[in-house]
Amino acid sequence: MPNGYIKKNGLLGLDVFFVDGHTEKQMLPIIKYKNKTICFMADLLPTVGHIKLPFIMGYDVRPLKTLEEKDVFLNLAANDNYYLFLEHDPTHELITVKQTDNGVVVDETFLLKDIL
Repeated sequence: MPNGYIKKNGLLGLDVFFVDGHTEKQMLPIIKYKNKTICFMADLLPTVGHIKLPFIMGYDVRPLKTLEEKDVFLNLAANDNYYLFLEHDPTHELITVKQTDNGVVVDETFLLKDIL
C-alpha cells in the first residue's frame, strides 16, 4: 500500500486514513459533518508541536514512514480544509493548517464545540 491512503466508505460521511509509521495499520477517522471535515489525528500528529515534518514521536516503529505519511496527510488536510482534532495537545483541541513557503503550518485553532 502507498504511504498513507484513504479508504473511502461513502456511507455515513466516514472515511479512514491508514498509516503504518507509528504503529501498523493505525486508522485516522475522517468524518464529514455539517459541511466540515474533521479528522481524529491519533498519534500521527499528537500536538501542534509535531506539525513540522522533522518532528515525530520518538517511539514510532517506522519513523521514516511516519515522515512520508505525515507529509501526505498534511498536504491533503491543507488542500481540503480539514479540521484536525488533536487529542494529545493540552491547549489546542482543533486546528486547521495551510500551505506556506515554509511548508504546512497552523492556520486557525478552535474548540470542537465551536464548530459543531
